[in-house]
Amino acid sequence: MLPMPHATINSFRVFRQTPGDPAPNGRYVLYWMQINRRLSYNYALDYAVAWANKLGLPLLIYEALGVQNRWGSDRFYHFMMEGVMETAAECKARGVAYFPYLEPEAGASKGLIDALASDAALVISDEYPVYIIKSLNRYLRAKSPVPFITVDSNGIIPLGVTEKAPYSAYTFRRVMQRHFVEAYSLPPKEDPLAELVNRADPLADWDGHARWPRGERFFGDPDGFVASLPIDHSVGKLALKGTRAAGLEVMRTFIDRKLMAYGTDRSHPDLETASGLSPWLHFGKVSEYEVVKAALERQPKGWSIDAMRPVAGQREGFFGGEASIESFMDEVITWREVGFHYCHHTPNYDKFESLPDWAIATLEEHAKDMRPIVYTYEQLENSQTHDPVWNAAQRQLREEGIIQNYLRMLWGKKILEWSPDPRTALDWMIELNNKWAIDGRDPNSYSGIFWCLGRFDRPWAPQRPIFGQIRYMSTDSTVKKLKLKQYLKRYGSQPTLL
Repeated sequence: MLPMPHATINSFRVFRQTPGDPAPNGRYVLYWMQINRRLSYNYALDYAVAWANKLGLPLLIYEALGVQNRWGSDRFYHFMMEGVMETAAECKARGVAYFPYLEPEAGASKGLIDALASDAALVISDEYPVYIIKSLNRYLRAKSPVPFITVDSNGIIPLGVTEKAPYSAYTFRRVMQRHFVEAYSLPPKEDPLAELVNRADPLADWDGHARWPRGERFFGDPDGFVASLPIDHSVGKLALKGTRAAGLEVMRTFIDRKLMAYGTDRSHPDLETASGLSPWLHFGKVSEYEVVKAALERQPKGWSIDAMRPVAGQREGFFGGEASIESFMDEVITWREVGFHYCHHTPNYDKFESLPDWAIATLEEHAKDMRPIVYTYEQLENSQTHDPVWNAAQRQLREEGIIQNYLRMLWGKKILEWSPDPRTALDWMIELNNKWAIDGRDPNSYSGIFWCLGRFDRPWAPQRPIFGQIRYMSTDSTVKKLKLKQYLKRYGSQPTLL
């Protein structure tokens, strides 16, 4: 059994993918940074540094941008490349070996991870339960000639704590309340690279550079490089910067100016009190731990983590203190992490069959109900419906890569209502979200999409056409409930009759 080199990392975060001891002739410890693309507050990097120090070897950080990903577009590649350039500059300044590879064409990176792993003592990477990271980890598990370990740096509650997929937010909240204090008390290091002893560059004389040139050659013209890629250029870049510095500035703005109004105002589009952090959380530029830490540091004087006790999964009362902080904690921990734990235990997390039995039954029972309005995928994608509120939400998705939190739920419910059948509705929601959302292709995204079809929810009465027992939402009630005037002015016209 490979020993733990780092006593402060919860063993439930570490996933041994292959057996064996570190290769005795390995030239370095390889950290393959796939999704938690940051050098701070990163358990996987902590673990890699600890192993490098234990073995007396240098650490090699490898980060790649491949072009064979489904939904690859200018939007995502610009965001990720900005982060790569930032990481490269920091590693260079600190004398840390970092190898960025930017794939110029499909297939160019074939064999690269195998070559890097063959010279390593062991390989450490990110544990992540969805999308291409999951399949790449499966590939290396089958191919790696040296021990391969993945480490969970996704959230506060380690993925290994749960034994099965949580059925609801309530059931996961009970787990969270039992484990929060211990998990939070074993934080990732703010600056793990400060402890790295051997800073030699193991690729200084590597002959693989001829086949796989370093990505820095494209840093002088990132726009030109992205324009040359075989990706979807119809999904344009955003004004958002994909750097950790940009993400931290968004975090500071939220904590300083919006957090205390979060509990009462977060549902109203006009009030703009959402954190706005999901793009940087998704691409791993900002850690959930440091967001939670920053929020809890705003608790009133006298508040203490030592006073926290489980409250049987109730939404309120566990964190105590400010109500808005507790509301935000429920979103960023419970509702974000329930998706990670669900997908971790559910191989078909993105399939219709993964819905609860009651949801499948009621949706199939009403699959052939007459739909008064049926739109095509293209009409939905281009905001060509009769509903100004829905059109505005879709325009925001296309233009800014996000949808306001409350309207995201209405967005999905209406796609169910306007699609030919529920399975088609699911396919269209996934496609629209993963194509246009900067934070798409994420466990949290799948939670939101599948919640619209019954995941993490319960049957609702009375039964309705199309929806059956699935929770219903209407544009009319949304307009009455929310402050939308400025939102509709920005993204569309105000509804006249809905």
